[in-house]
Amino acid sequence: MQTTENKKTNKVKSCTELGSSTGVESSRGFTLLIAVVTTSILLLISFVVANIALKQILLSDAGEESQQAFYASDRGLECALYWDLAASPVSAFATSTPSTIRCSDEEIYGGSQTIQYSGTSVQSLVGGGAFASTPTDTSIFQLQGVNAECVIVQVTKNNDGTTTIDSRGYNTCDLNSARRFERGVTITY
Repeated sequence: MQTTENKKTNKVKSCTELGSSTGVESSRGFTLLIAVVTTSILLLISFVVANIALKQILLSDAGEESQQAFYASDRGLECALYWDLAASPVSAFATSTPSTIRCSDEEIYGGSQTIQYSGTSVQSLVGGGAFASTPTDTSIFQLQGVNAECVIVQVTKNNDGTTTIDSRGYNTCDLNSARRFERGVTITY
């Protein structure tokens, strides 16, 4: 019986000795290292993908706000063209008489608006005449949009008989907004 017991003990010893001699315990540390490195790489990849997705969202949002500013600018240009060419036989922006125009359900005439333009406050002016302190060749007015967008339109009657319309659209009327976009359209005819 002792022989069988000694053989069992020898077998246990030989398994223990066999494990330590082949590096089973040292391979456990290597497996942990591989797992940490793999997890780190996957985490890094996920951060890169999330960063790219965030930049795409911000870029898309900026494009949308820029588009709103452009559409506001276009709306102001169309309003000025209508009142200069199509509304009546005499332009609403004639230099000798004051006028009243209506765009986007807003009635605009000389002094009806205070406009923040080029760092100063100016009163709206449509045509010349009574409101202007001196006869002028430039009219200026502002339109508010359905959302927060607005447009400032300047119509200039040049000495050579041409007219220049400069329409500056903004995605927001808030002058202090860090995300304020300006898009402009200018036409001379």
